Amino acid sequence: MVILLLLGGGAVGVVVWHQAWRDNINPALADDYQLLIPRQADFAYVMQTLAADQVLRDPAAFRRISQVRKYDRLVKPGRYAIKKGMSNWKLVQKLRAGDQDQMKLLFRSHRTLDELAGEISGQLAFSKEDLLAKMRDDGFLQPYGFNTTNVRNLFLPNTYFVYWTITPEALFDKMSQQYQDFWNSGRKAKAEQLGLTIHEVITLASIVQAETYMAQERPTVAGLYLNRLRDNIPLQADPTVIFAVGDFSIRRVLKKHLQFDSPYNTYKYAGLPPGPINNPERSAVEGVLNPESHNYYYMCAKADFSGYHNFSSTLSQHNRYAREYQRALNKQKVYQ
Repeated sequence: MVILLLLGGGAVGVVVWHQAWRDNINPALADDYQLLIPRQADFAYVMQTLAADQVLRDPAAFRRISQVRKYDRLVKPGRYAIKKGMSNWKLVQKLRAGDQDQMKLLFRSHRTLDELAGEISGQLAFSKEDLLAKMRDDGFLQPYGFNTTNVRNLFLPNTYFVYWTITPEALFDKMSQQYQDFWNSGRKAKAEQLGLTIHEVITLASIVQAETYMAQERPTVAGLYLNRLRDNIPLQADPTVIFAVGDFSIRRVLKKHLQFDSPYNTYKYAGLPPGPINNPERSAVEGVLNPESHNYYYMCAKADFSGYHNFSSTLSQHNRYAREYQRALNKQKVYQ
């Protein structure tokens, strides 16, 4: 720093020193301001972004310290948290070192890879197409133990801490590690006791997830489908039919839908479908691993549209509930 002052020379050096350590952040700046610098961005981009968002009180002073520290030639991509009270020197030091801040990556359960990739990529620096290319590449997925049919299994909805500039490849590495951490010896033992592989547990959990948004119902629904699997009864799960047809606007599954020929149509084909129909939440997976023990074989949404279900042990009882629900749909003019 002393060298810099000497190079600056006399009064000029004093000015540089003053500008270097002066608080240069706009006091009106939001506390959580994040500066995003994409790959290939240059110093002009950084200056334009800071100016557009009115981050700095004195852009010229920031530019001068950047030039002194050669940051104008050393721009690094990343997501940087800028705090009130930061001096030009501290800010340039942070950006010059590429000392970016981790962010929370949050994604939910999705029915299609396109939706899942869209939500993830919308928070990160890479494109949806970049992520989808990896999700649809069996050769890339094979070392992770996945394929294009079950790749959803790797993406357990949760909050993860990552860097904004993470690559699709590095994201897969992180998801793989999180997957291995989740599937500890205890959960693997529970899957084995059920006679299911991990992928089969997640496939069943995806059906449970689609059947009910009520977390407290999921062990009950899981137990119902496990009863059917045990007794070689087709699952007859409406969400699998909707997934097979590919029309997620369907609110009422009709006979024509039940005839759709697809291995995902659990009315036509017994057992589990080839892969998951979404990436299920933790509560759905836990519901399968810790199912409720009962003698239910049927379920039907309640006619009050509360989101809850009536469960039945006999077909006659189920049919009564089904007629109630169908009348409620007719009353609401829901015909498809």
